[in-house]
Amino acid sequence: PGQVRIRIAAAGVNRADLLQRRGLYPPPAGYSDIPGLECAGEVIEAGARVTRLAPGMAVCALLAAGGYATEVVCDARQVLPLPAGLGMEEGAALPEVFATAWSNLFGLADLREGEKVLVKAGGSGVGTAAVQLCRAFGSPVFVQVGSDDKLRRCVELGASGGVNRHTGELSALRDAGPFDVILD
Repeated sequence: PGQVRIRIAAAGVNRADLLQRRGLYPPPAGYSDIPGLECAGEVIEAGARVTRLAPGMAVCALLAAGGYATEVVCDARQVLPLPAGLGMEEGAALPEVFATAWSNLFGLADLREGEKVLVKAGGSGVGTAAVQLCRAFGSPVFVQVGSDDKLRRCVELGASGGVNRHTGELSALRDAGPFDVILD
Protein backbone atom coordinates (compact mmCIF):
# COMPACT_ATOMS: atom_id res chain seq x y z
CA PRO A 1 0.00 0.00 0.00
CA GLY A 2 2.93 2.42 0.52
CA GLN A 3 4.78 1.64 -2.67
CA VAL A 4 4.91 2.96 -6.21
CA ARG A 5 5.78 1.30 -9.50
CA ILE A 6 8.03 3.36 -11.76
CA ARG A 7 8.68 2.89 -15.47
CA ILE A 8 12.39 3.66 -15.63
CA ALA A 9 13.62 6.13 -18.24
CA ALA A 10 17.18 6.63 -16.90
CA ALA A 11 19.39 5.23 -14.17
CA GLY A 12 22.39 6.63 -12.35
CA VAL A 13 25.73 4.84 -12.32
CA ASN A 14 27.38 4.75 -8.92
CA ARG A 15 30.55 3.17 -7.58
CA ALA A 16 28.42 0.65 -5.68
CA ASP A 17 26.84 -0.46 -8.98
CA LEU A 18 30.27 -0.98 -10.53
CA LEU A 19 31.42 -2.94 -7.49
CA GLN A 20 28.25 -5.03 -7.54
CA ARG A 21 28.88 -6.00 -11.17
CA ARG A 22 32.32 -7.23 -10.08
CA GLY A 23 30.79 -9.30 -7.28
CA LEU A 24 32.21 -7.07 -4.54
CA TYR A 25 29.08 -5.31 -3.27
CA PRO A 26 26.05 -7.57 -2.84
CA PRO A 27 22.58 -6.02 -2.77
CA PRO A 28 20.82 -5.91 0.60
CA ALA A 29 19.19 -9.18 1.65
CA GLY A 30 15.77 -9.61 0.11
CA TYR A 31 16.33 -7.16 -2.77
CA SER A 32 16.86 -7.77 -6.46
CA ASP A 33 20.33 -8.61 -7.73
CA ILE A 34 19.77 -6.10 -10.55
CA PRO A 35 22.10 -3.15 -9.92
CA GLY A 36 20.97 0.46 -9.77
CA LEU A 37 20.66 2.65 -6.68
CA GLU A 38 18.84 5.53 -8.34
CA CYS A 39 16.56 6.14 -11.28
CA ALA A 40 14.18 8.57 -12.92
CA GLY A 41 10.99 7.73 -14.73
CA GLU A 42 7.23 7.88 -14.60
CA VAL A 43 4.94 6.60 -11.87
CA ILE A 44 2.71 3.95 -13.44
CA GLU A 45 1.02 2.70 -10.28
CA ALA A 46 0.67 3.96 -6.71
CA GLY A 47 -0.38 2.04 -3.62
CA ALA A 48 -3.54 2.86 -1.69
CA ARG A 49 -1.70 4.84 1.04
CA VAL A 50 0.35 6.92 -1.42
CA THR A 51 -1.12 10.41 -1.63
CA ARG A 52 1.64 12.69 -2.97
CA LEU A 53 2.53 10.64 -6.05
CA ALA A 54 0.21 9.62 -8.87
CA PRO A 55 0.41 7.77 -12.17
CA GLY A 56 1.86 9.96 -14.87
CA MET A 57 4.18 11.95 -12.56
CA ALA A 58 7.84 12.30 -13.52
CA VAL A 59 9.94 11.26 -10.53
CA CYS A 60 13.39 10.29 -9.34
CA ALA A 61 14.01 7.61 -6.72
CA LEU A 62 16.63 6.33 -4.31
CA LEU A 63 16.64 2.53 -4.46
CA ALA A 64 18.12 -0.43 -2.63
CA ALA A 65 18.52 -2.16 -6.00
CA GLY A 66 16.89 -2.57 -9.39
CA GLY A 67 17.48 0.80 -11.06
CA TYR A 68 18.79 -0.86 -14.23
CA ALA A 69 15.52 -2.72 -14.76
CA THR A 70 12.64 -1.58 -16.99
CA GLU A 71 10.36 -1.07 -13.97
CA VAL A 72 10.91 -0.94 -10.24
CA VAL A 73 8.63 -1.04 -7.21
CA CYS A 74 9.84 0.91 -4.21
CA ASP A 75 8.75 2.65 -1.04
CA ALA A 76 7.06 5.95 -1.92
CA ARG A 77 9.11 7.71 0.79
CA GLN A 78 12.16 7.17 -1.40
CA VAL A 79 10.58 8.90 -4.41
CA LEU A 80 10.62 12.61 -5.26
CA PRO A 81 8.91 14.56 -8.02
CA LEU A 82 11.45 15.33 -10.75
CA PRO A 83 12.67 18.90 -10.15
CA ALA A 84 11.43 21.44 -12.71
CA GLY A 85 13.82 21.98 -15.57
CA LEU A 86 15.59 18.64 -15.25
CA GLY A 87 15.40 15.83 -17.74
CA MET A 88 15.32 12.16 -16.85
CA GLU A 89 19.10 11.74 -17.16
CA GLU A 90 19.78 14.58 -14.74
CA GLY A 91 17.07 13.37 -12.39
CA ALA A 92 18.52 9.87 -12.33
CA ALA A 93 21.83 11.29 -11.10
CA LEU A 94 20.34 13.15 -8.10
CA PRO A 95 19.03 10.85 -5.37
CA GLU A 96 22.06 8.81 -4.31
CA VAL A 97 24.70 11.54 -4.33
CA PHE A 98 22.56 14.33 -2.90
CA ALA A 99 21.03 12.12 -0.20
CA THR A 100 24.51 10.93 0.81
CA ALA A 101 25.98 14.44 0.82
CA TRP A 102 22.97 15.86 2.71
CA SER A 103 22.89 13.15 5.38
CA ASN A 104 26.63 13.46 6.04
CA LEU A 105 26.84 17.26 6.03
CA PHE A 106 23.60 18.21 7.75
CA GLY A 107 22.58 15.00 9.53
CA LEU A 108 25.83 13.61 10.91
CA ALA A 109 28.04 16.73 10.97
CA ASP A 110 25.22 19.18 11.78
CA LEU A 111 26.70 21.76 9.38
CA ARG A 112 25.62 25.33 10.08
CA GLU A 113 25.66 28.37 7.84
CA GLY A 114 29.11 29.93 7.69
CA GLU A 115 30.99 26.85 8.88
CA LYS A 116 33.94 26.00 6.64
CA VAL A 117 33.99 22.62 4.88
CA LEU A 118 36.69 20.51 3.23
CA VAL A 119 35.43 17.93 0.76
CA LYS A 120 37.93 15.22 -0.11
CA ALA A 121 37.22 13.59 -3.50
CA GLY A 122 35.48 16.85 -4.38
CA GLY A 123 35.18 15.85 -8.05
CA SER A 124 33.17 12.71 -7.27
CA GLY A 125 29.40 12.56 -7.46
CA VAL A 126 28.97 12.96 -3.70
CA GLY A 127 31.73 15.58 -3.68
CA THR A 128 30.13 17.78 -6.35
CA ALA A 129 26.75 17.43 -4.63
CA ALA A 130 28.37 18.49 -1.34
CA VAL A 131 29.95 21.54 -3.00
CA GLN A 132 26.58 22.64 -4.34
CA LEU A 133 24.82 22.07 -1.01
CA CYS A 134 27.48 24.01 0.90
CA ARG A 135 27.20 26.91 -1.52
CA ALA A 136 23.39 26.89 -1.35
CA PHE A 137 23.38 26.89 2.46
CA GLY A 138 26.09 29.50 2.99
CA SER A 139 29.12 27.44 3.99
CA PRO A 140 32.49 28.11 2.34
CA VAL A 141 33.78 24.89 0.83
CA PHE A 142 37.22 23.79 -0.31
CA VAL A 143 38.03 20.60 -2.21
CA GLN A 144 40.77 18.06 -2.70
CA VAL A 145 40.55 16.51 -6.19
CA GLY A 146 42.53 14.33 -8.58
CA SER A 147 42.90 16.67 -11.58
CA ASP A 148 42.99 20.32 -12.56
CA ASP A 149 39.82 19.83 -14.63
CA LYS A 150 37.98 18.57 -11.54
CA LEU A 151 39.24 21.52 -9.54
CA ARG A 152 37.98 23.98 -12.18
CA ARG A 153 34.59 22.24 -12.22
CA CYS A 154 34.30 22.36 -8.42
CA VAL A 155 35.07 26.09 -8.44
CA GLU A 156 32.40 26.55 -11.14
CA LEU A 157 29.95 24.71 -8.85
CA GLY A 158 30.76 26.98 -5.91
CA ALA A 159 33.96 25.82 -4.21
CA SER A 160 36.04 28.66 -2.77
CA GLY A 161 39.22 26.83 -3.76
CA GLY A 162 41.11 23.61 -3.41
CA VAL A 163 44.04 21.52 -4.54
CA ASN A 164 44.84 18.80 -7.04
CA ARG A 165 46.23 16.11 -4.73
CA HIS A 166 48.64 14.95 -7.49
CA THR A 167 50.21 18.32 -8.29
CA GLY A 168 49.06 20.84 -5.68
CA GLU A 169 50.54 21.81 -2.40
CA LEU A 170 48.42 20.11 0.23
CA SER A 171 49.66 22.75 2.67
CA ALA A 172 47.30 25.16 0.85
CA LEU A 173 44.45 23.31 2.54
CA ARG A 174 46.05 23.87 5.91
CA ASP A 175 46.26 27.56 5.08
CA ALA A 176 42.55 27.58 4.06
CA GLY A 177 41.54 25.97 7.34
CA PRO A 178 40.72 25.36 10.03
CA PHE A 179 37.71 23.40 8.81
CA ASP A 180 34.59 22.84 10.85
CA VAL A 181 33.58 19.80 8.79
CA ILE A 182 35.63 17.42 6.63
CA LEU A 183 33.73 15.11 4.30
CA ASP A 184 35.96 12.18 3.34
